[in-house]
Amino acid sequence: MRNPPQPLPENLWGERWRFASLSAIELSEAFTGRLIPVIEMPDDLAPIKLGIASDVAVPGVVIDGGRRSLQLARWLQAARPISLMAIAGAPDGLILEAGEADRWIVATFDDPEVRSAAQLYEQRKQASKGLHFLLVQPDDSGMTYTGVWLLKHQDSNILSKLD
Repeated sequence: MRNPPQPLPENLWGERWRFASLSAIELSEAFTGRLIPVIEMPDDLAPIKLGIASDVAVPGVVIDGGRRSLQLARWLQAARPISLMAIAGAPDGLILEAGEADRWIVATFDDPEVRSAAQLYEQRKQASKGLHFLLVQPDDSGMTYTGVWLLKHQDSNILSKLD
């Protein structure tokens, strides 16, 4: 059984975050051969191994961590991320499931545009058989990445719904 979600420690908050997506083929190639301090992309979660077509959009969350980027990536590595879910509420939220039972509130939001992006994120998770990613980078330049994780929701039939 999972614990109630706890706020992410303030000293780990990044500068900003956003929903994103990469095609399955782009996801397979985007981080290959790059020097990334923390990388968790298990072979059994490779899109081709899951039978995901190369043009399917795999959703993800990108966190621009700024100066805290490496600290956040190392904390996430220790926490052992499993899944990121966008959930409806007052406010809506982005919840990280990690380790055996931990749940963390990565972000809350009540903006209609972010809510729409969250709905699309969850729809894409269903289309990608629950596969999604988490990327931590110092900034949005696309030049360097601090950490990347391939994640898969354990039961894609119970994905959170945002109406």
